[in-house]
Amino acid sequence: MSARSLLASLLLFASVACAPEGAPDPQLPPLVAASEVADANLALVTGAREVVPVEADDPSKGAVEPLVVIVEYSDFQCPHCGRFASALDELVVAYPDDVRIVFKQFPLPMHPDAEIGARAALAARAQGKFWAMHDRLFANRSSMSRDEVVGHAKALGLDLPAFEAALDDGSTGARVAADKRAGAVIGVRGTPSFFVNGLPYSGALPPDELGAVVEQERALGRRLVEAGSPRAHVPGVIMRAAGKASAAASPPSSP
Repeated sequence: MSARSLLASLLLFASVACAPEGAPDPQLPPLVAASEVADANLALVTGAREVVPVEADDPSKGAVEPLVVIVEYSDFQCPHCGRFASALDELVVAYPDDVRIVFKQFPLPMHPDAEIGARAALAARAQGKFWAMHDRLFANRSSMSRDEVVGHAKALGLDLPAFEAALDDGSTGARVAADKRAGAVIGVRGTPSFFVNGLPYSGALPPDELGAVVEQERALGRRLVEAGSPRAHVPGVIMRAAGKASAAASPPSSP
């Protein structure tokens, strides 16, 4: 079965298999860092890949030991991001053991409420409801006033005083800004931008192209495991290879 037909056949299933509104965020182990893996098998990793920063507390869902990590930089008022989020949900359903999605904030200046949407999602994450808030924000992306995001929090059963305190906390805004800075360093300029095992893409790919990329990277992950890399180390091995390739390609700095 082709990647396109596989994703198409799972569309209906995905619509009923996703977590219900208000479900708690999945508790996934952090990815093994590039610094914690061996140099073995790095030659199997090819292609121009970016070293994409992933923090242990980044919102994520999907596989416990993924072969494919998709890091998305997104804006809650971007219509393309909303459609792409649905495509990523389908991937998680299609490849529950192989694909993990990691969300990064990148609110654009052209979207006046995207910043408060980003902070609202992080404030909800503090109570274990990032993905539930993520879905409500995309479903109501035309307007995200303070009253409206507080209304979403109430609908999700969140502790409202705690939510509003987190919404206004300077550290929440600082986290949004940190995501944007980190994204800019690796070339993010608009949304959706995403990295599939470090391979950069801009814009929402058609389902068949996205599925083909995922299949390609699953095959890479399987080759690494067959060559002796522990499955849990696969993302770290790929990022370690990307870092070494980037260092080799960079000209030496002047004294």
